[in-house]
Amino acid sequence: MVSKKSKGFEALKQEIIDRNLCTYCGACASFCEHIELEPDPTRQVPVLKDECSLDKEGVLKCSENGTCYDVCPMTETDVEGLEMKFLDSEGIKERDEYLGIYKELIAGKTSIDGQDGGIVTSMLTAGMGNELFDCVIVAERGEDFNAGAKIAEYIDEIEKAKGTKYVQCPMVSKIGEAVKGGKRKIAVVGTPCEIRAARKIQSVLLKDVPQIEITTIGLFCFENFYHDKLAKKTKELLGIDLASASKIQITKGKYLVTANGKTYKTKVAELDEAVRENCRYCDDFVARLADISVGSVGSEDGYSTIIVRSERGEKLLDLIDFSRGDVDKEEISKTAKLKHEKFETAVGAGIGG
Repeated sequence: MVSKKSKGFEALKQEIIDRNLCTYCGACASFCEHIELEPDPTRQVPVLKDECSLDKEGVLKCSENGTCYDVCPMTETDVEGLEMKFLDSEGIKERDEYLGIYKELIAGKTSIDGQDGGIVTSMLTAGMGNELFDCVIVAERGEDFNAGAKIAEYIDEIEKAKGTKYVQCPMVSKIGEAVKGGKRKIAVVGTPCEIRAARKIQSVLLKDVPQIEITTIGLFCFENFYHDKLAKKTKELLGIDLASASKIQITKGKYLVTANGKTYKTKVAELDEAVRENCRYCDDFVARLADISVGSVGSEDGYSTIIVRSERGEKLLDLIDFSRGDVDKEEISKTAKLKHEKFETAVGAGIGG
């Protein structure tokens, strides 16, 4: 058994939502008609809009105990079990304590003007063009540099969504929408918690539907931010409105905002008040459950670090042309270890509010 049997939405609310541990990934709402996502940007949590089917008599149950608890990335998760289930065991060169299972660790840069070498955008457009998938769940830029989850069905939609947003949006909720819309080959781009939720959905809800193929592209993530608080800190520290930014980037401990042709910067540590509470209880920096993981740590400026974990990820990377570079594995491991240590400190201090 890969994931723990659930207790339903009430337990999810008590153990995760009420303790500020919700990642706002939307996994719980992906296939449940009784759950909706709170649109208020200052809350960003799932809510039960009517009575849960588990509390009703004589109706079809979603499972013995409900699935919303099962698919949440913050409930108990057998990560190694999911690794063995979804990442190919054959050809794996290494299982690293902090980097997880991987076949290849390289740096890459394409000719696309994307974030850190355009690797993710290149893979997505190539995968779509070669019919490796028929839609991609991406985060598109919204008003005031907010983010919104979108099912992209065309290459130009993928290209418009390029660039890291650093704020959360319910990416995983779109898996259910895509499946219900007839999509069978789905790519998901997401942070480690979002990839974990996608894998739990595959394991719990889609385990008996082999015709649905999900390709996961994970993004390195040390922490994410509440949009309203990030906008406030950006104004306070840099004197600019986040809405005017053309690009934001976090690299080498710096928060960089490009606006009006100029780049402003401050230390990432100055943004601590804007960090999502749930991020303090995450110990996965490199999206270890993804088919392929991508980030800037460990490679030189303009390049992406690429961790190929599965045959599916290998096939996707083989579709693109890119220049290779050197990777500093020690730097990645050091950052991943630091995140794990911060997680242990947070847990030791007591989980949630």
